[in-house]
Amino acid sequence: MTDETPRTVVLGFDALAFRYLDRFAEVTPNLQSLREDGVEASLRSTFPPWTGSAWPSMYTGVDPSHHGVYSFFQYDHYPDEGSVITRNDVDAPALWNYLNAEDVSVAVMNVPVTHPAEPVSGALIPGYLATEDSPGYPEAVRDELSEAIGEPYRIYSSAETSTDKEEKLAGYLDLLDLRRRAALSFLDSTDWEFAFVQVQKTDAVFHNFDDDAAFRKVYATADRLVGHVLDAVEDDVNVVVCSDHGIGPTRGHRIYVNEVLRRHGYIETTSERSHDSLDTVKADLTSAETSDGTEPTALSRAVTKMGLALDRLGVSPADVYAAARRVGVGDRLLALAPSELRGATGENVDWRASKAYCRSSSRLGIRINLEGREPDGIVPQSEYEAVRDDIVDLLSGLRTPDGKPAFEFVKRREEVYDGPHADRADDVLFLPRGMDNQIAISLYGRRFLSVDTYDHKRDGVFIGTGPGFESDAPETLSLTDVAPICMALLGRPVPTRMTGRVPGGLLSVPVDECDYPDVDFGTDEVEPTDDEEVTERLEDLGYL
Repeated sequence: MTDETPRTVVLGFDALAFRYLDRFAEVTPNLQSLREDGVEASLRSTFPPWTGSAWPSMYTGVDPSHHGVYSFFQYDHYPDEGSVITRNDVDAPALWNYLNAEDVSVAVMNVPVTHPAEPVSGALIPGYLATEDSPGYPEAVRDELSEAIGEPYRIYSSAETSTDKEEKLAGYLDLLDLRRRAALSFLDSTDWEFAFVQVQKTDAVFHNFDDDAAFRKVYATADRLVGHVLDAVEDDVNVVVCSDHGIGPTRGHRIYVNEVLRRHGYIETTSERSHDSLDTVKADLTSAETSDGTEPTALSRAVTKMGLALDRLGVSPADVYAAARRVGVGDRLLALAPSELRGATGENVDWRASKAYCRSSSRLGIRINLEGREPDGIVPQSEYEAVRDDIVDLLSGLRTPDGKPAFEFVKRREEVYDGPHADRADDVLFLPRGMDNQIAISLYGRRFLSVDTYDHKRDGVFIGTGPGFESDAPETLSLTDVAPICMALLGRPVPTRMTGRVPGGLLSVPVDECDYPDVDFGTDEVEPTDDEEVTERLEDLGYL
């Protein structure tokens, strides 16, 4: 980087959405100023649009089929053999790895899926999915930061497990303020030319509250972070604001995909739980909350107590649910019941005996239990394409109770992905219609359940301002475009390995490309965490 090349700072906000920036314009003056002074565009997330796969796509500049991470779990075969993802599962250099190779120093704070911390020229503090005590790089950086801000640096809120709404929201706001103070100290104490600070609670508040006042407070507090960071850096710095996906009301249906498959002969069942999901694996990362990421209500807590009492009398949750269905309140019971009760209301998928199944609600796909690929595969290779065709036809024709198509598209995986890790994707992929429907993998004897909540949308936010930006921006950018844009802003060639591109007319600086053949990334370190001590942290952000 030459002396004339401005520094670049990226401010990443999970699930930031223009609809809420517009709605809360009066309490987000700093973000509004960036919008007025710079360029903005909708930022189309990768498929699937979830934190576990999206932030790695943003920081590597490639889609999941090129970096290999599709969800929060890495599956070689069956869901009960999965492991929680780490940076070492992301098989591609990050933006900061390329920049280090070009002698550009970096400061990276709180970016999801960056644990265990890899060696960098500069400093890196991991974010979401790391354990609360996960070290950064250099190893002493968190202790030094804690000393500088006068309290322990935290990845997660101190009130993450609270069942009191006011306490929980106060914890979110406190964590945002801590992130603001930590970011200022971190940027001041680190020698950097590229900085990346990420904020997570702009997502979590929508999964845990149904309250515009709560949303407004989180946006206002996040905006304060933006203002203070901008005040702390030079006037000629390039600023990128981005989100991994959007968020908004979800008023459609929860689709029980495995129930649909069961009714067409693809699923065999077992009475034993055979899958550790985000809902069932216990830990102290965040909290033991309900399966949609919300707090247990007084009524749902009462349902839990009732279920435990009935269990002592030999009455199973399945018996209760069957009785509730007979009197027409089965769906309401499912909507109220906490995960521990819901998980016992019916049979579970027998992964090894089934022909095809949905492994995870966030993967948005169907895996075929194929002979020669899965250890206990039962679908012959000669029938693979015929089974895929049948599943594509089945799901393409599926209608929700309101008569609308359940899915926006249903495709074979090679129609969506072309990277070297495409074989890790599921065999048939689908996108819920308008992202207004949710996916569930449990078996309750019902195919659909009405939902009224908030969930991810495909389009997030891109805002760019500074001397490196022109006044022209396309209506929509890809999430994978952010990394090459940052490379060009810093005067460095865009790696040809990146699938994202810099759109013409967006930047005022020249854009070159080159191969980076020997870029080190990741680490041999293995963070000593038990999956059963990691997964529950995902609940607070609604990834269930």
